[in-house]
Amino acid sequence: MMKKQISGGLAGILAMVLLAGCAKGIDNPENYKTIVDDYAVFTLEQDGDSAAFDEALGAVGLYLEDYDDNSLQNARSIVEKTLNNMEAEAADTPSYELSSDLAAILNEYGLDEEEYVINANMRVSYLSEYIDSLKTLQYYLDLELQEDRDLLRDDLEFLYQFQTACQTCERGYYYYSINYWFAGWEGSQKEYVEEKVIRHLKSYAAENAVWEDNREAVEQKMSLYLDQIQELGNRMQEHIGRSREELYRMEQTQ
Repeated sequence: MMKKQISGGLAGILAMVLLAGCAKGIDNPENYKTIVDDYAVFTLEQDGDSAAFDEALGAVGLYLEDYDDNSLQNARSIVEKTLNNMEAEAADTPSYELSSDLAAILNEYGLDEEEYVINANMRVSYLSEYIDSLKTLQYYLDLELQEDRDLLRDDLEFLYQFQTACQTCERGYYYYSINYWFAGWEGSQKEYVEEKVIRHLKSYAAENAVWEDNREAVEQKMSLYLDQIQELGNRMQEHIGRSREELYRMEQTQ
């Protein structure tokens, strides 16, 4: 950002030089499509993983509504299938490599290429988190097959509520992470993001979502979601502490 005002003809000359330096972006208005097309690939993959986790959580929720044996088997089946699929995807997901051509275009649009690559490579990390959550759900669902299943049902219900609340926050956070990259885009550029990314989302969504035009506003909303996730984490730690105390008391009375 320039800190001083430049007057008259010198400002005009400087403007011409700057335009010449980034002529690729100015002369080829289609360059923004290259960014969006590339971004859509890994983002919609990540959104699809989130949608699969939504489905697994939904199946667990249906079981917890009536504790029916059929819904239990369905929940166990969907959780196991989702877990296996995600483990396979995590093992086969290649590392993202940024081409020099796309790097140049990102720079033209003021997008940080290092940050972009990190974002593109986050799928394996997200899958790892889903896998851990699914394994925990699977453990408690397997316990539901036992005669003394009522002993740990409270933990299953708490876990389901916790993971559902976290997932809701994360879905909103990731929706605004998309907004983050394209904040300030207008007209045909913004419409292209809508066409290639937003319309195809299956999971990422925010309640009463408003597409923000500047990154500062987007970051504020993302921070609110992070605060909520942190608070949920604190509640989980408190629950673990209470569970340990109850287990200790049970052991002392035996």
